[in-house]
Amino acid sequence: MICKRLLAASFLCLGALGAASCSQREPAGNLTVDGVSIAQCNDLRADAGVLRKQRKGDESLRRKLAKGTANAVAEAHKALDAGDYRLAAATTAQGITTEPYGVQCRVLGGLSPWTVRALAFVGDDAAAGAGKELPDDTVTGFGRRYNAAILADPRYPYADVCRAVDKAGPAPTLPDNPDAGIVQPYGFAELGPARMAYGLGAAARRGSVYDIGVLLEREKQDVDAPDMFGLTPLAWAVAYHRWPAAEALLRAKANPKGAVCQSLIDRESPLQVARVMRWYGVIRRMRPLVSEEEFASLRQKPRWDDASLIEFNHALTELKERYEKILKRQDFARHDLDFQVDEHGNTTECKMEPASVSPGFDKELCGLAVEIVRWTPARDAFGTRVPESAKLLVGFGGGS
Repeated sequence: MICKRLLAASFLCLGALGAASCSQREPAGNLTVDGVSIAQCNDLRADAGVLRKQRKGDESLRRKLAKGTANAVAEAHKALDAGDYRLAAATTAQGITTEPYGVQCRVLGGLSPWTVRALAFVGDDAAAGAGKELPDDTVTGFGRRYNAAILADPRYPYADVCRAVDKAGPAPTLPDNPDAGIVQPYGFAELGPARMAYGLGAAARRGSVYDIGVLLEREKQDVDAPDMFGLTPLAWAVAYHRWPAAEALLRAKANPKGAVCQSLIDRESPLQVARVMRWYGVIRRMRPLVSEEEFASLRQKPRWDDASLIEFNHALTELKERYEKILKRQDFARHDLDFQVDEHGNTTECKMEPASVSPGFDKELCGLAVEIVRWTPARDAFGTRVPESAKLLVGFGGGS
């Protein structure tokens, strides 16, 4: 459990050209995560003062947009002056995206509400025409100019994570085969010039051990402080496959679990990032720094595909109708379908426990399950696909 799950995101609530009201609650002062006070998280996303300041800025911008008086460049510079690096984004049926406003961000799992200033909801038709020129007095025109001003400013520290769409190229995807190599799911390979002012995260992404050493020596700071994307410097070093930087941060006592209010199973924790990257060397390096119980928590059981499970339920209903007379002989009962799933997600064995009154029904039911239900393979703590058992619960009998 991490702080961000307990906080309301602070973002704009705008229609295409008009304003809608929105309210945000600030975290209570005594709110805790695993016994740690939110105030101790050292996470700006959990700082009531920061959230209040961002909310007020968003409310002011919303009013200006509604009146048609918002100046994109001036608003961008105002945000940067306040250390607010959120880009303008749109919400869509598929999630949050900056692409209608001219920017692509590479962060595995996509953008979260607290990382952007959401300006509008964009439907599929509007998103498809995001690259076309639109009138300057629209929210889209504002968003594109706002993001261009943010990206062009040398103070923006994430120019290697978010880029103009025409420079970004296709969105990255992880290959289904873990042995096929990993497409870089975080940021872009061309990092641009390093600036010490960008801090530990940028130094980690660039693999600059020298900068990391200078920054840690210059002032006392939390080596595990997360940025607006929820990643610590160590997580970024792993995401960009920077072994020397990761080693330097580990020597500085960086935590494989990430920030104070993160846990090992969170998407942004350094160990989870290492599993996504299939970087076994750095996983082995970090393993002794966490407990055996924590390391074991990284294991993943097989997971059924939702669409295939719906299809299986339809097939089960038809099968029960054919065996209705026989199944009425037993009281309603719940049965476990126990599977063995191989490392490719294929079912190699199925058995029903306890057995029903009809061996024929049991055999056909297992046959349907093997044929229809598809699985995401299990992974061990290193992220490697492994054979594993799985279970489905079914109920029938007594005229069900």
